[in-house]
Amino acid sequence: MEDTIKKVKISQSLLKALYNFKKGEECGIKIYEQYVNGLETPSSDAMDLGNWFEYQCTGQIPRSGIVPEPKMLKSGGLSAEYRRMEIQVENFKRIIDRYEIQIDETGYVFKNDKYSGITDINATWDDERCIIDVKSTGKIDDKWSEFGWHEEKFENPDNPMAQYLTIQAVQYKLLAREEWGIPNIPFYFFVFSTTDENSVKIYKVEVDEDRLDKHQEQLDIAYNYFNNVFVHKTKEELAFPNLKRCNECPLNQNCSQKIDVPLVKTIQVY
Repeated sequence: MEDTIKKVKISQSLLKALYNFKKGEECGIKIYEQYVNGLETPSSDAMDLGNWFEYQCTGQIPRSGIVPEPKMLKSGGLSAEYRRMEIQVENFKRIIDRYEIQIDETGYVFKNDKYSGITDINATWDDERCIIDVKSTGKIDDKWSEFGWHEEKFENPDNPMAQYLTIQAVQYKLLAREEWGIPNIPFYFFVFSTTDENSVKIYKVEVDEDRLDKHQEQLDIAYNYFNNVFVHKTKEELAFPNLKRCNECPLNQNCSQKIDVPLVKTIQVY
């Protein structure tokens, strides 16, 4: 790749992407284009719905800079999924009011030189500064999916699926400790179902100080690896072609490493 590249901060999403790259489950070419060259990946209907919902709750425009618009019917009314999330917006407002949460600011960008994060909401709750992250999901009661939010997933702290979801809380707590001098700031996930307007969960994420220190070590390793090793790899070294990923990738029209037939996998039987 290029020899002179601006240093890239490590976000929790980039950390997850590098982890998946190490496992051969995500293509390094796409990671490079996203985090070095700013490739915008097409959004799904679920992402559009989530962006609209979070915009209604926080007033923050997505990183695309485009104000989210709801999906409308020919009759002029909201589609069914947006009507459900309109009710969830009211549920969000009710939670804020009932718990007497004071929203201090939204969309705060941490200023760390090596790690990045943008909070949904910085708030005061019970006279205590906290961070609230607003989530929408169609898997609020799924304990098996990587993206499921069933509480049983979090009973085992070593559960990789739970760690995948909660890494954002760890990262933001670390950033707050570095920038605001708050040792272990309270962090909450407000999780709203996109399939059931009556289903909402609030999780307060507690993180051990040792876990914060370990996460900082992981971020330092990732920062050095990405900026000093990853970005200098060739496309051949970065590529992990997979038929489904290649077909869905926004780079597939011009990618020299793409495949259009499945690779042959050898299965060893003893």
